Parts: sequence; C-alpha cells; structure tokens
Amino acid sequence: MGTRRVPLEVQAALLSAHAAGYRVALVTGSVPPMCKNLVDDVEIVDIFDRPATLQAAMALAARSGAEGVVSWTDIGVELAAALAERCGWPGPGTEAAHRARNKHSMRSAMADQAQFIPRFRHVRSLPDLQSAYEEIGTPAVLKPAGGSGSRSILHVEDGADLTALYAHASRLTTTDISRLFADYEGEFVYEERLGGTEHSVEGLVSDGKVHIAGITDKWVTEPYYVEYEQVHPTALPAAAQRSVHDLTEAVVKAIGLNWCAFHLECRVLPDGSAKLLEIAARPAGGYITSHLIPFATGIPFHENLVRVATGQQPDMIPTRNRYAGSRGVLSPARGRFGGFDGLAEVLNIFGIEHFVFEREIGGNIVLPPGDALSAVLGYAIARSVSYDDVRDVLRRAVALSRPRVET
Repeated sequence: MGTRRVPLEVQAALLSAHAAGYRVALVTGSVPPMCKNLVDDVEIVDIFDRPATLQAAMALAARSGAEGVVSWTDIGVELAAALAERCGWPGPGTEAAHRARNKHSMRSAMADQAQFIPRFRHVRSLPDLQSAYEEIGTPAVLKPAGGSGSRSILHVEDGADLTALYAHASRLTTTDISRLFADYEGEFVYEERLGGTEHSVEGLVSDGKVHIAGITDKWVTEPYYVEYEQVHPTALPAAAQRSVHDLTEAVVKAIGLNWCAFHLECRVLPDGSAKLLEIAARPAGGYITSHLIPFATGIPFHENLVRVATGQQPDMIPTRNRYAGSRGVLSPARGRFGGFDGLAEVLNIFGIEHFVFEREIGGNIVLPPGDALSAVLGYAIARSVSYDDVRDVLRRAVALSRPRVET
C-alpha cells in the first residue's frame, strides 16, 4: 500500500519482498520508474481518496491472488488494516490502526498507565487550548493529532498568546501543507514537553508476541523536532534499555497491534524512565529498517515484515554486531535546491555506504514548522564496528556535502 518517498528505501522494500518468496502488487499514486521490473501488478489511484483506494486495492487483491498487505508510511496504515480485514489477511485491525494514527486516541489507550505517557489534552478549539494550557502548563507542545514526519509541531511557552498560537497551528495543518492532515482535520494534542534523550524502537508483532529488533538513538532539531541523525543500536545503559522495552510492551498491548511492524518513538528521562512520544503501525523511515538494522545486526527487517504480513513468524536472530547510522543534510535557508558541491569528497570518506538525494534538483525548500521534510536535502548512511566512528563519519559527510540553495 504505497511506497516510501526515496528510491533507495523503495528498492530495499521491493527486493525484500522478492527475497521472502513473493511477487509484489502495488497500490500507489505513481510507480517509481527504477522499480518497474520489481512490481508484478499495479493500481494507480489517488491514495488520499480513501474509498477509491480501498476499491482499487480490493480489485488488485482479487486479480493478483495476494496473501497480505504492507503499508510503508502513515498514509496507508488505516487503509491497509481495512483491506486486511476485508480479505481475511493478518493485520493490526482497523481500531488498532486508528489508535496508531490518531495521537489523542493513542494516548487515551494508555490513560490507565500514566507513568508511560506525558500529561495531555485533546484540543479541537481555542477554548480547549486555553483549558489545556491552564491545566497542564508549560513548557508544552501542540501537535496535530494526525500528523507525521515532524510536521507542524509547535512549542508552547509561558505567557504564550494562545489565540495567535491556535491560528498559527490551524494554518500549518491545512491540506496545502500535507494532505495527510485531512484524516483528522482540526484535531490537536497539547502535552507536556519532555526532556531527556530521544529514541525509537523498531519491531514486529506476530500472534500477539512483540519482537524487538532494537533501539535506535535519534537526534532532532529544536524547536521543530526535525529528525536529522539516527544510530543503531543504542548506546543507552542496560537499565534504560529495560525501561524502553517495558514501555514498548505496554504500548503495543494497549494499542492492540498485531501482525504488523511498529515504530515507537520515546524519550528517556534523566532518571532512566521512558515515556511515549508516539507509535506507528509501520516500519521506520530514516533508512532505519531498510539499512541500519540489516547493516548493524543482520536481521532482514523488511523480509520479516513480509513474513508477518502473510501470517508467518519472523526470524529475529542477529548475525552481526556492528553499528550503523544515517544523518540528514538540512537546508540552511528556504529557496530552491541546487545540488551538492562536495559529493566527490563525501563518497571518498571511509565508512560511507550511501549518500542519497532527498530533494530533487530545483525542488522548493520550505523550512519548519511547515513542510519540515522539504528542508532535508540529502542523507548520508554509514557503518562501522564503533558507535563513535559512525557518528564521526556522518558528521564529516554532512559538513563536506556543501549544499547549494538558490534563494
């Protein structure tokens, strides 16, 4: 159901499906040109037209003899769950998929386990925002309930002009910013802002059992939370890792996920406890599941996802003990992307596996808090036997890339 945006991740997904012994039938807005020979059948449809997409997917499923469905992004999570239910395939179920997409429903499912979540309130109006501000206080964040990719998240500080803040948040969550916002239009979550460090947990659920592939360390910009670096596996101490695992087990059970991948994001606080930011019923982006986990551990995450989506058990036994990371090149200004001047130097760095264009040449760049993803121009991917080596290689690659932005 759909694909990732970047060809490198798309190709990894399609090749993994073939490696697991399956042909690929694709529901998408357009077939990635470089991958046409990897796709056996296709339905081209506006994936944001949910009824039309579900109808097209049902036709494709019947025509191709499909045995399961995978969504690679948040756009298709609820559609894939609905299709799986109609076809009798393994899947998370539509209600669990909803809880994994709507941040208020997600937190409400955890309300009886307050130790795992920040204090939060549902916001659908200016009076709701004013009440949340009075009750929870600051520092806080206001985020769209149906958002994805760090789009349109706003800090709330003491003394904030709430009328202006609400108007600004409403402007940043129109379909002009992302059509994804149409799913839960006008819904926000106000929650306390957490400190500590940011991490994600990548895993699969099959027959009610949670399989954790590992914890990834992450770095985000302030104040707009654009993810720009990921390293797998984590450098967290053992006690903090246990806290993250406990959180993951609790959240997956409360949301009701089954027969799917999950990508859980959390904060580990200074006392070592872990609190939920959000969970998605799909594999991670940022090259985490497509490249970092296989590079670092040997676990074929995407092949395992295809197995789980067709009712099989995953093979989660690590065969490597390495480190892998990815880091984005963030645009210094808005404008149009003119390319990289330092590619030759980047590709000569020992340890670099890939350097990927995330924006097309001439593409428009909008800085956060709008379409945050348009500010990510490229990505470096590296691996080594050392956590620190990986981070050093990534930093050097980004510094040498020298992006051109035409303002």
